[in-house]
Amino acid sequence: MAYNNAEQLYRYFDKAIKQESDKKIGELRKEINYLYAKEMKKVNEELSLKRDLELSRALKEIQKDYQDQLNKISVGYDAKLIKERTFMTNIVFHAVLDQIYQFITSKDYEKLMEEKLVKINNLAKSKHVIFTISDRDTHLPSLIKNHVTSSFEIIKSPNLHLGGFEAMIEKEGIVIDETIDSKFAEQKEWFYKNSKLFIRK
Repeated sequence: MAYNNAEQLYRYFDKAIKQESDKKIGELRKEINYLYAKEMKKVNEELSLKRDLELSRALKEIQKDYQDQLNKISVGYDAKLIKERTFMTNIVFHAVLDQIYQFITSKDYEKLMEEKLVKINNLAKSKHVIFTISDRDTHLPSLIKNHVTSSFEIIKSPNLHLGGFEAMIEKEGIVIDETIDSKFAEQKEWFYKNSKLFIRK
């Protein structure tokens, strides 16, 4: 087709560029939707939160998949994709939090805490231990009383939300953080720092 003037030629290229852009964005959106569905299924099936909640492994898998996909995206689509990926990342973290809230009311949580308390008790060897726990945790006080033979003190903190405990062996100045809050925060911070969700200028 012949173009009689610059305006017609401009319209042709503008239309062609928009069609190609819409096609690429559509393909990327399908890729994102597939990745989201895949990771949500993986989180729901595999994240049992036993032993140290296996949170680290599940989140690292998500981090790797997201980072690999982000590396393939061209600069021209970064802003739109980052917005959508950030939205989906928030959904994933909310799903993980839901799993955690279910876990801390389960028998598995009690079993995990019992194992942690036995280790603390062996380490303390009759030294005074100060436990800091969530003020909403109804499981830990009785578990501490049943599994810690040395003298201890329990401090309830409103700053802990997800569960677990922080133990300080007072005489030696040793602090052992077994809170679910800190483990979740560390993984979340690592993810945001390494997932390349931000455009580099």
